[in-house]
Amino acid sequence: MSVSAFRRSIPLLAAGSAVAAVAVTAALTPRDPASASPAAATSIAAAHTVTDAKPLLGAELAASARKAVASEQAAAAAAKAKAAAAARAAYENSAAGKTAALRAAGVPCDIYAVACVSLSKQEAWLMRGGKVVYGPVRVATGRAGLPTPAGDFHVFYKVVNGWSNTYDAPMPYSVYFYRGDAFHEDPVTVRSHGCIHLSLHNAEYFYRFLGYGDLVEIRD
Repeated sequence: MSVSAFRRSIPLLAAGSAVAAVAVTAALTPRDPASASPAAATSIAAAHTVTDAKPLLGAELAASARKAVASEQAAAAAAKAKAAAAARAAYENSAAGKTAALRAAGVPCDIYAVACVSLSKQEAWLMRGGKVVYGPVRVATGRAGLPTPAGDFHVFYKVVNGWSNTYDAPMPYSVYFYRGDAFHEDPVTVRSHGCIHLSLHNAEYFYRFLGYGDLVEIRD
């Protein structure tokens, strides 16, 4: 190249260097989203939205996990309570459970009794299926010298308008369980000659409730 040609190329080289410098500067300079094109601005805004949503999504997942754990715990507690109730019901309906319930209520008889009498308490109960269904009610049993016998007996005779030939006295709603001894209406403030006195209302109830062959247990 001649000297004159070289001199003519210097301005062109300088211009090219300036253009290259501008291009490099533009590439390295951060762009303001506000000055970007609408499409680019939308992309940048979307990126910020996704980034901002990450903490919120994590909180929702944590809350959902806590809710699931609480639900599982509640279900487990409900299942445990249901199992305990079933076990308790099974025990209460068992012979041992029924006997324990009777003793707790002060009933001295077995679960198979239909009528139960306590001589020491001067009380009586009616039972069905090992559970008390009526009572306790006040009674008057045999006086000294003519005690009401203790033991297991069965109803063998019933009469609404009973009568005692021995004592020439009425015995309304008589339910016989041993020889001449019976449940019947008579003052509960007066000891008997071996029978079991009941108030009129209770005597009628016992009469209607008890059937032939029903077990009567009389305990001291």
